[in-house]
Amino acid sequence: MDGIKRKLIGLLYPKRIKCCVCGSEAKEAVCSSCLSRLEYIEGRVCFKCGKGIDDEYDANICPDCKKEDKNFDMAFSCFEYKGMGKTIIHKLKYENCKDVAHTLSRLMYQKIAAEGISMDAVVPVPIHKSKEAIRGFNQAQLIAEEIAAASGIPLWNCITRTKVTTDQFKLDKVNRNLNVHNAFCINVLYNNVKNENILLVDDVYTTGSTVDECSRILKQQGVQRIFVITAATGSNT
Repeated sequence: MDGIKRKLIGLLYPKRIKCCVCGSEAKEAVCSSCLSRLEYIEGRVCFKCGKGIDDEYDANICPDCKKEDKNFDMAFSCFEYKGMGKTIIHKLKYENCKDVAHTLSRLMYQKIAAEGISMDAVVPVPIHKSKEAIRGFNQAQLIAEEIAAASGIPLWNCITRTKVTTDQFKLDKVNRNLNVHNAFCINVLYNNVKNENILLVDDVYTTGSTVDECSRILKQQGVQRIFVITAATGSNT
């Protein structure tokens, strides 16, 4: 009876949601007006990292990906990590607007569904337990949980972050690679991932150092293919 009462109250007096960016009434954490200001990834993209490339560029692999091999197979992102994109990510990570994860996961799931990706498990990129204790959550975990629920694909917390690292945005490309090298290991509860197809989930792709290091240890365990999905991506250098 109490459950029925709560549902009736919810229908009669729906919870008012305010956009975490502009404060207007919205259907979810970010209103449609603010979402429309995102610079969505459209047109030509790199076949490897998913970053946008100019129509005049004469190859399907971007200059960054040509310089070094990646351990993941393909990466996809929804929008550029600038302007409104950067604001929304900041709201989630640093202003405790955890409901933003639902909005981002919806966009990310639409992206992977449109790409027709076949996956056996959804895997979030972990943050170190000390950082998670300070922040109170791992944003990639929140997003991955939503994607797993929407897709019906199991969520695997099969990667553990073993090393405290400097925030990647403070470093140049070379030091980002060094910063995350050997920073992860496979959770012993997931020692049979051979021949699986993994969807690796994170919030932002910049140089790709973090997801590439996670991919490296997954491939060492025999994972067959790794697709990376992030909400935002940086620009090509």
